[in-house]
Amino acid sequence: MKRIIVLILLVASILAVAASARAQNAPASAGVVHVLMTQALTDQPGTDVTVLTVDYPPGGSTPPHEHPGHTYAYVLEGAIVSQLDDQPPQTFTAGQMWSESPHQHHMVSKNASTTASAKLLVFMIAPHGRKLTEFLPTK
Repeated sequence: MKRIIVLILLVASILAVAASARAQNAPASAGVVHVLMTQALTDQPGTDVTVLTVDYPPGGSTPPHEHPGHTYAYVLEGAIVSQLDDQPPQTFTAGQMWSESPHQHHMVSKNASTTASAKLLVFMIAPHGRKLTEFLPTK
């Protein structure tokens, strides 16, 4: 019972931080994050796995950012344009995925369509208590 309460409080905290970051730093067309679960990895103390979805409206995007841990993104619906560091942008369609290393710069993350929505399923393995997305300074 105690573990469930801690998990609920952790998820609520993550949702609050994500909402605050979006409100302060992200444009109105940014993706909407829904945390599905966060769980401590018992064999790796101080590490959590978080599973979330990101819903992008038509033409929606997320500003350049990074994550503190390993990130795995799977396209559930639509198509996403993704650019990591100085690599060329790539378009991923439903059923395709990519991964990101800790602190790798995610320079472009946007819906490839201006008329249809897109949706990602994301798994993150990150240090416990860390903010899962840090927006990069704009130049």
